Amino acid sequence: GVSWGEALAMITSRPAEVLGLGREIGSLAPGRRADVVIWSDDPLQVRSNADMVLIDGVQQPMDTRQTKLRERYKDLSRYALPEAYKR
Repeated sequence: GVSWGEALAMITSRPAEVLGLGREIGSLAPGRRADVVIWSDDPLQVRSNADMVLIDGVQQPMDTRQTKLRERYKDLSRYALPEAYKR
């Protein structure tokens, strides 16, 4: 086991240092390039979700095929579903 801080460094700043990019990426500081993920909870916990993703400072859409389908069908009445879904 490692500490929480060490575990986070193992997935952020340490890989940047190994690649020789530690002064450019891997941590948040003025003048550095940053891809940032805002998590719903502790990013090291499986139950956490990415709530927002920014790549080079640009917010990325969080829509997936799954979320689009969920939104499309979540309010349909049982009678509006295609025949294959009726039981």
